[in-house]
Amino acid sequence: MPTRIRVLDSTSKSMQRLGYLKALCALVNETETSNLVSLGRRLIEKATKRVKIKAPFEEGIQNYVKERLKDGTYKEIRQVVAKNTPDTHIALEIQDMYLADPTLPSSAGKLVGEDWRRYPYLGTALELVKKGTYSALTRSIVLLNVTPKEELDAFIVFDKNNNPLRIRDAQALVLLYCLIDNDAEVLQPFFMKLTQESQSIFNERFASAFLPQIFYQLVKNYQDKNITAEERKRLGLLKKTAAKIEEWKGKLYTGGGAPQETVRVRLEPFCDLGLLRKPKADRYEYQTTPSLHLMMERWVNIQNTEKFLQEQYFDTFAAIRGIKARPAEETEALDALVQAGEALKSSLGYTPITDVGLLAGTRLLTEKGLVLELGRTTELLKQWQKRDPNFIRFTVDRMGTMAHVKFLKSHPEKSA
Repeated sequence: MPTRIRVLDSTSKSMQRLGYLKALCALVNETETSNLVSLGRRLIEKATKRVKIKAPFEEGIQNYVKERLKDGTYKEIRQVVAKNTPDTHIALEIQDMYLADPTLPSSAGKLVGEDWRRYPYLGTALELVKKGTYSALTRSIVLLNVTPKEELDAFIVFDKNNNPLRIRDAQALVLLYCLIDNDAEVLQPFFMKLTQESQSIFNERFASAFLPQIFYQLVKNYQDKNITAEERKRLGLLKKTAAKIEEWKGKLYTGGGAPQETVRVRLEPFCDLGLLRKPKADRYEYQTTPSLHLMMERWVNIQNTEKFLQEQYFDTFAAIRGIKARPAEETEALDALVQAGEALKSSLGYTPITDVGLLAGTRLLTEKGLVLELGRTTELLKQWQKRDPNFIRFTVDRMGTMAHVKFLKSHPEKSA
């Protein structure tokens, strides 16, 4: 079977705030199929809905308008906010209201009209949305299961108490897994470089300088391996991207071009996740965090990515967040997995095993302080199926590996 390359197949400087993925996942679950135009424009409509507010304006709104809404389009709004005359009104986009929250780790990442054709590709790159049909993949349902209804409603009616651009621990567990699972071969060496060589504060230009060598090495690693024609084409694009980034060396920084298009998605989302921090929320300047250093101490190289995700992921997240956790007992794991299977099952009753384990493990850790690694999930399912063949059924992929699970009842028969 051809080797899978863990690198994002699409990047854009619009791919900054992970919170928009909640709205995207909700949208793809409303219809069986869609297309990029329909999905992208519906997302932008949600983000750009206007909210009318009156002075006096909160400090967060004043700072955000001053620092982030500098385009000529917002000239009148800036003037009204600067005067802050009582009872005067402005209409801000609902996303601006949320991005203006001073407690968010970053105020950047506002979506604009043309982003309808760019941001949805983050959903396909993270395997939340199916390519081509723009329909829901099971992992989008995992994210929705850890997203309160109030946060989804907040994209419709402004609700400052349920800012949907804030990432909760449960959502961070799901989204960090998606990012590592689909971009590990860039993220691992990239983050290792940042933790070892970055200054106390660094900008995206400094960070983007690491990418060409990472891309060239990745191409070299796969040039003699059995990969699909599509993956071979991706390697060619990575090589071209590396060359384009190098062309910017020594040029005047403009905030655009290949460096930003490629690196921003590998910096901004990790502020949402608490692995990077920004001294100033409105600037593209960063610092590494103890959480990132701790994660990289455990994720030591690209080769151990699968082991990290299967055997260390939840325990590492617990350490990052300071959650006192213990391994889940078999009965605790059983209940969580059956409940996850029920929440995610398709019309035929089957669910990808990874997604069942991801939802069950996320709920156990964030709600009960219990660790259930994905590798243990697989082993437990095998044990239960052997103990009681009528408890669960599996499907296997072309390599004979367990792929999907279907729970036929709530508990297996006890051993004799």
